[in-house]
Amino acid sequence: MNEANLLNDLEQDFLVELFNLGIGKAADSLSQIVNQEILLSVPDVEYISLETLNEKMGGHKEICSVSQSVKGQFCANSMLLFPEQSSLEVVKKMLGDQYSDETIVELHQEGFTEIGNIVLNACIGSLAQSFDAEFKVGLPFYQIGSADDVLQAPDQENILFIRINLVLSESKVEGYLIFLLEQLSFSKFKGMLNQMIKGLLSK
Repeated sequence: MNEANLLNDLEQDFLVELFNLGIGKAADSLSQIVNQEILLSVPDVEYISLETLNEKMGGHKEICSVSQSVKGQFCANSMLLFPEQSSLEVVKKMLGDQYSDETIVELHQEGFTEIGNIVLNACIGSLAQSFDAEFKVGLPFYQIGSADDVLQAPDQENILFIRINLVLSESKVEGYLIFLLEQLSFSKFKGMLNQMIKGLLSK
């Protein structure tokens, strides 16, 4: 990977703040859905290869994902990933304890897709507002499988990897929010980020 393509410390700090705003909005929405307090940690941002991401996620046999395409001044694929058991726990809290485990499994896809839709749209919306840009967001796509199954991106060499910790008041589950960007889109994304940074620093 070309070092020139990596995010520097200042870019990472601003990017963390951007996603922190979006994730904060998502936490408020999810708190209302599950009727309990939810805290989302400050995002941990890395720019890594697909191979490295597969290694990071390799400890989980089955991963649930919801993805949405993002098209505009740069193009990306946004994904929310949770280990299967963690995703079931979140859906259970969303639906309520009155449902049996069998019912939770039956409603899992619909419930987790809705959660992914809320989180991803909040983060994409925060980016769009900060960049003063418009993006066309695709419909949420649900998938479950191994890391190799859900993270297939043959045309995308490097990945903007944003990890978040989702904390419910009664349990703790860890999820991952990632953006897949091919090289040209990442260069445009980084350029927009630096324009925003320059504008804020000049004030």
